[in-house]
Amino acid sequence: MNGPLFFAVMMAVVLAFGVAMFWQESKRMTSREAIYGVEDSIEFIWLSLGENRHGLSRDDIRRILEWEMHYLQQPDLWREDGAPIVGGRAAAAYAQERSLEFGYPYEPDQIYAVLDLQAAYLEAIGAVGEPVNPDEVD
Repeated sequence: MNGPLFFAVMMAVVLAFGVAMFWQESKRMTSREAIYGVEDSIEFIWLSLGENRHGLSRDDIRRILEWEMHYLQQPDLWREDGAPIVGGRAAAAYAQERSLEFGYPYEPDQIYAVLDLQAAYLEAIGAVGEPVNPDEVD
């Protein structure tokens, strides 16, 4: 292969590789990833509660969310009930039990207000998708 032809072929390969990389990166940049931010979710819930904050502070909201997340991350706590549900009855009951243990007597309507708004936050950031097939859950 002579010099100019070899150079042209190599430039075509490099150009094709560059176009492929640009195309791949542009696809990644247009897809929206859902990123859960604890502070963002607390702020969303706080603002969404409006004037009727059910007697909750931001620390109360954080505490309820932390206990729900603890529940969701502990398979031993929910395995007999099947897959856990964010904002579900079992998660709310766990959050209430933990709150009582630590001296925070939240009422069920307070806990459900926080968990319902957390679900709205998850929808707002695009984190809610199609239901999971129970056979695919460990």
